[in-house]
Amino acid sequence: MKRINIFKYLFLAIPLQLLTFISFSQNFPYQPDKPGKFIFDTHLDKCTGVDVKGVDVTTVQNKLISMVEWVRMNDPIIDQPVGFDAIVGLTALFCDKIKRQEDFGMRSIFGFSFYHFYIENGVSCRANGNTSHSTEIFVNNPIYYISTRFDEAEFKTDDPPHLKQPLEKARENLRKYYTTAPVIKEFAPGVRLYEEGGWFKGTLLVFNPDRPEIWIPVTVKEIMEVKLAYYKVKHEIDSINYEKMVAVWAKMNFNPDPDRKMRPQLYQAIKQEFENFTADELNLPAWSCPSEACGISTINSRGEGRAVVKFNPACWDRSLPVTAIQYLSWQYRPETEEELEKFKPRNGGLTDFVGLFFNNLPVEKLGVLIDKK
Repeated sequence: MKRINIFKYLFLAIPLQLLTFISFSQNFPYQPDKPGKFIFDTHLDKCTGVDVKGVDVTTVQNKLISMVEWVRMNDPIIDQPVGFDAIVGLTALFCDKIKRQEDFGMRSIFGFSFYHFYIENGVSCRANGNTSHSTEIFVNNPIYYISTRFDEAEFKTDDPPHLKQPLEKARENLRKYYTTAPVIKEFAPGVRLYEEGGWFKGTLLVFNPDRPEIWIPVTVKEIMEVKLAYYKVKHEIDSINYEKMVAVWAKMNFNPDPDRKMRPQLYQAIKQEFENFTADELNLPAWSCPSEACGISTINSRGEGRAVVKFNPACWDRSLPVTAIQYLSWQYRPETEEELEKFKPRNGGLTDFVGLFFNNLPVEKLGVLIDKK
């Protein structure tokens, strides 16, 4: 499966930035007691050539600023910054047309960056975007952090032309399905924590608890039929391409042993896995795991891995304007006292401002930021 999203390229840069930050932090003393400022950095440009009804820059900006001010008033770490300037970035994705069933509300981002102070050659300086830590909140993009889309290879230019449309149709149908992270905590109605690996403690999803859930469970039978539909067409393409390759080999006087020819067999293997499920198993909720025990298809009915789901378009309240805030997605990183102390020597003595920010954030109250009727 491939996970494709414009935001992934931002996160690919994080390891390099982290290395830069560590190198930077080892050379200059910090100023942890220097008072800082709260600064807005707005990037809410209009997008020409895109007609999305009901969107205007002023409305989006006012909503983002209102949310930022709520966070500021409820989190003392950024309300009166000390040791850093609190840089608040506002970005609205006006140029993204609303095309998919997953989309309705206008997507935007607001984030908090902690531009710490340090001394270089006796002069007080401030970090920049490459050497500071930050956290971002995605608005109206509920599934990005918590899901992985099913996807497979697309049509190639040298594939049989008559199979292009069938493959694209089968692939597009497959891409309607996802695996989703499990829920690990409910802070309050409409404030939910999803599991996430790595540095973060999970992903916060803030929503209207009176709306339908964002996911629809999928049975083993449903996802296996969709997978087979794709792989059947792909098998036809691969078989034709294989025969072309064999013909080229023949012209080169290369004739592999027929019993050892690597004919396309993926479709047959998945089909066999499908047939091995019992009637009862086919009607159970589907799960996907990458282990050998889950086979080539990755699908099982034993609850191993992540749940297989479809997006539920009914979760959006379409009676609200597209500028309404219906979902907030936020990677969650609170820190224990021990973790805060370990952070300092690993970062040249710098305070973990992001960890302190989350420790002081009243997460259970975030639901007030969601627009409702």
